[in-house]
Amino acid sequence: MIDLHTHTTASDGSLAPPELVERAHRLGIRTLSVTDHDTVAGIPAAAAEAAARGMEFLPGIEITAVHEQRDVHMLAYFLDPAPVGLAAFLDLQRLDRSRRAREMAARLAALGAPIDLEGLIAGAEAGGRAVARPSVARALLDAGHVTSLQQAFDRWLADGRPAYVPRTGSSPVDVVRLVKRSGGVAGLAHPGLLRRDDLIPALVEAGLGAIEVYHSDHDAGAQSRYLRLAGQHGLAVSGGSDFHGDDHPRARCFGRVGLPRERFAPLFQRVRAAHAAVRKQSMQSEVLQ
Repeated sequence: MIDLHTHTTASDGSLAPPELVERAHRLGIRTLSVTDHDTVAGIPAAAAEAAARGMEFLPGIEITAVHEQRDVHMLAYFLDPAPVGLAAFLDLQRLDRSRRAREMAARLAALGAPIDLEGLIAGAEAGGRAVARPSVARALLDAGHVTSLQQAFDRWLADGRPAYVPRTGSSPVDVVRLVKRSGGVAGLAHPGLLRRDDLIPALVEAGLGAIEVYHSDHDAGAQSRYLRLAGQHGLAVSGGSDFHGDDHPRARCFGRVGLPRERFAPLFQRVRAAHAAVRKQSMQSEVLQ
């Protein structure tokens, strides 16, 4: 089993990186990528645990771009656990996440549902971790304002609800270009949820390398559609459960939804080629200096 889309406590998952890897191994996953939102903080611990268990590990990240005030999630895969050129960008991404969380907390307080996020935000910023809406939802749950994370979203945090704050950020095209310059392969995450296939041609022109075909929320029809689009645009195929933890609706898909083995080699070859291209450019620059 191959799962190239998972989350840990470094962003909005509920399992620490080693715990996630242990669970994955127990469920029969032998090739894994951790793709936390806007951070690679969980990669070293996850990679070490995967190596100890004899698993193949591919460093990854899920970067949040913005198009017309909507989130567009871009997966990125690397060989380097700390990709060159991404650090400053990810710092800005996480700072914007903290700003957004504070604004949500202020709106919740005005609505009579105060929460304390400052300790969580301070700890996340110190450790290079990302604060996400599920962090706010858990704070609402801990404060007794809701009885479940889903209720927190349904009542307060979902798009269009009273405490929702639109995100600001880079465009999907800019994110694709940045990932490519940093030696990685960018892929469009769960396009069946985004439902903006019209964005794909511009992303391909910018250097998009893959599209997530296999996902917990993609049915057979969506898989067929995006396999066809991948072929039309010359894209590699990715896939994974998008596991966040046992309290998430996709929990049952961990160990069940993933990328077919025969689809992994073309994606990995692209990752190796992207890494080699950036290394070559770096070596040439050093020679010229």
